[in-house]
This record gives sequence, C-alpha cells and structure tokens, in this order.
Amino acid sequence: MSQKKRLAEKRKREEALKKELQSRKRMQISIIAIVVVVVGIIAGAIIYDLAKESETKLDYSIGLDANGRIKGVDTSKCVELADLNQLNMNPEDYYPSEDEEDSYIQMLLASYPFLDEKKGEEVADGDVVAVLYKCFVDGEELPDEGSGDNPERIVIGSSDYPEEFEEQILSHKTGESFSFTMPFPLDYSNPDVAGLDAEFEITIKGKYVDSEFNDEFIERNFGGLVDGTEDFLEKYRKDSAETDFDDYVKDYLTEGSKVDVPAAYLKKMVKYTKAKDLKQMASTNETFLNLYGYEKYKNVYEMRNTTKADYENEVLESAKEEAVNNLIYQAAFDSLGLSITEDDINATIEGYAVSDDETESVVERFGRPYLVQQTMHKAVDTYLKESYNLP
Repeated sequence: MSQKKRLAEKRKREEALKKELQSRKRMQISIIAIVVVVVGIIAGAIIYDLAKESETKLDYSIGLDANGRIKGVDTSKCVELADLNQLNMNPEDYYPSEDEEDSYIQMLLASYPFLDEKKGEEVADGDVVAVLYKCFVDGEELPDEGSGDNPERIVIGSSDYPEEFEEQILSHKTGESFSFTMPFPLDYSNPDVAGLDAEFEITIKGKYVDSEFNDEFIERNFGGLVDGTEDFLEKYRKDSAETDFDDYVKDYLTEGSKVDVPAAYLKKMVKYTKAKDLKQMASTNETFLNLYGYEKYKNVYEMRNTTKADYENEVLESAKEEAVNNLIYQAAFDSLGLSITEDDINATIEGYAVSDDETESVVERFGRPYLVQQTMHKAVDTYLKESYNLP
C-alpha cells in the first residue's frame, strides 16, 4: 500500500471522525531554520510549476512603475517615517537564548532520527521502523501499492496503516524478510483492488532511534554544508538573529511610522490580494489532487477559514497591511539615500529561481518592477543590519 494510497485511506477515517465530532481541521506542519530550507527547496520545486497556470490573473507588479516604485505616489507626502536613530542597536538582544537553542537542538534530533540497521531486534508497539514492501494481486506486482526503493517510516500502533498490516510487522524482527496475505478494505480508495486479497513481501530494514547531537550527526544529515556542531550552531545563531532583527525592524517601522495610503493604490492592492488568494488556493488544490487524489479547499473562504461576509473586510486589511509596508520601505529607501545596481536586481532574480536556467521565467512570472521593488526592500534591511553591527 503506497504512501499516497495510505494517506487517502487515512483521510477517509479522519472524515468519518470529523462528521462524528462535528468539526475538525488540520493544517500543515512547519520546521524552523535549516529544516525549513531543505523542505522548502523540495516543496518550492513542486509548487513553482503548479502555480504558473493559476497566476495568469495575478500581477505581482501591479501599481508599480518600471523602477519598482509605486506609481504616482510621493512617499514624502504620505509617509511620516519612524525615527531610525531610535532603533535598538544591541545585537545581543537578537540572538537565541540558551533555552531556545536547546529547544532547537531537540527539534532537530526529533526530525532526524538515526536508522539503526542492527538485525534481530524485536519490533515492539510504538517502535518506528523502516520497511520496504511490495504488493501483489493475482501474482502481478502493483508498484503504486508498494514502498518503492525507499523504505517507509512506519510507527507501529499509530494506525497510519491497516491494523492487520502493522500486526504482521509487530510479530517479526529487524533484518527479516517475509510475506503475508491480507485483503484490501472494501471501501479502499482504489476501486480496482478494493476487497481483493493482496500478498505483501516485507523487509524490515531497521529501527529509528534517538540521535545524539554531535559532529557525526551533523555530517550524516547536513554533509558539507557546515563543519561540525559549533559551525552549525554559529550559523543557526546568526540566521536566527538576522531573522529576529528583520522582524523587529519591520514592526518598529510599521508601528512607529504614520502612513496615509492613497486610495488608488489601496484599490490595486485589494485586487492583488484577491488574485493572490485564488492563486494560493489553485496551487494548493492542484498539489493535493496530484499527491492525495482530492482538493483541499472548495473556495477562498474555506482557505481563509472565514465567511463570505467577512472575506471582503479581511482582504481589505491584508491589502492595507501590504500597502503600508511597501510605502514605508520605499520611504526608508529614499530617506537613507540608498541605491541599487543591476547586479543587485539580478541577485534577487536568481534568489527566486528554482534553477539557474529559470531566471527569464522568474521575470515573466513576477514582472521586473516587482523584483526591483523587492531589491529595494532588501537594500533597506541590509543597510540597517550593517549599520547596527549585527555580526
């Protein structure tokens, strides 16, 4: 039973529980820092192509001129910028505490368990095991119902798999290969095999066990990206500090600045926000349809977890928030006397590209004005970090 089919089966059980309890929703899980980078690269590659079709009506560069500035708006007349001289200039305030660092390490260890392939270990309830398996019906292999070349990570007793399937594994040891026959459920998601007897060939590769945070752990999971635990933690501390500083600056500018958003620009941002919602819904639905066989959202109201009546107000608030941010950063860029080069713009374009040969499609997708605007925003953040000596 493939992960795709298994998730489909699990969804059926969740839907039944949802009806019984009246309501229940589940959103996606996120992992911080380096884990996010790894997952983001994979997810970005999937979503990048799926989003293109749904973006046909989404204009990222709406309301901007060729220089990435808001059309017809003089920010000196509508933005009273917060006093940048009052920014907190103590870099130590942005570094993670010992408790935060320890929590981060524990999260990493939980996210990257070690696969112990020692043979002869009995599988017990609650164990997390790596299992390779193939599925056959009437002697014919069904690749979509097997694990493929990579072992599945199965938590015994979790009910992620049918109970009979997990019980068969529970009665064996690591390193063993065996087979058994069990029927697919009558309501199985693949009607071609629902109710049929299937033979499964199983190999238990090993058990996942807790890892220890040391140089071996870093080398095993992050390879040549860093040089040991100290280098890894230094990068984490710096990345965390930069992220916290960026968040602090944005909050400081937003809360300390006075902005009168021009009506014409706000109207464009409302249109942009609605189009962005439709794009997000379409790309998410396409991804779920491809991976799990169903669409996640029926409409944008469900995606935003709101009512149709409240949607317009929420869109207006979101649009205003983004408009205010863009106006403030343009005002800060001018107030600080900053400038950007073509190389700076190209660096932004490359940052949005999934691969080196997609820079042209990035410009086509986002529009050069938007990419120039983002380069200006980055220039403000970089200047402030450098000016306030964030190492």
